[in-house]
Amino acid sequence: MKDRFNFRCGITISHYNDDGDDIETLLLVNNVSIYDDGEVGFDRESLKEAIKRKNLSKEEERTLWNSLDEYEVFDEWYQMPADFIEQCTGRKDINGILIYEGDLVMVDGYIDRYKVIWDKEICSFAIDHIAKFLPLGSSSFASVAIPMIIIGNIHEKESNND
Repeated sequence: MKDRFNFRCGITISHYNDDGDDIETLLLVNNVSIYDDGEVGFDRESLKEAIKRKNLSKEEERTLWNSLDEYEVFDEWYQMPADFIEQCTGRKDINGILIYEGDLVMVDGYIDRYKVIWDKEICSFAIDHIAKFLPLGSSSFASVAIPMIIIGNIHEKESNND
């Protein structure tokens, strides 16, 4: 459960695409520190992993790194405001990837999709059913002992656990 106190954040960075147009890229950065003023800090390695998951062109990646230079406060340490912050549940999916609040998961053996949330009423992580034709209901996250797989998150499109 030591992973339970890990956090990830979303940061939107403006930079240029291959055609020179201004674009914004949302990065999900793991292993962040949270400061009193609401800003987050993270190391260059965590940032590299977030950028790698975006599959940008070489030019887009170069312009993204140039935009990030202003946030480097120490050697290979970045600090900036976050769009959002999410906490790790302390659980891993069947591929060994940590599950965070905001992740979309499938429970092994079922085709239904669920969103990982923090349920204030039960003071625990929970999964909410996503299908539009069924009423939303949550199950205690801790009570779901069967394996899950991350299929995406609420901020980006679903994937096959890339």
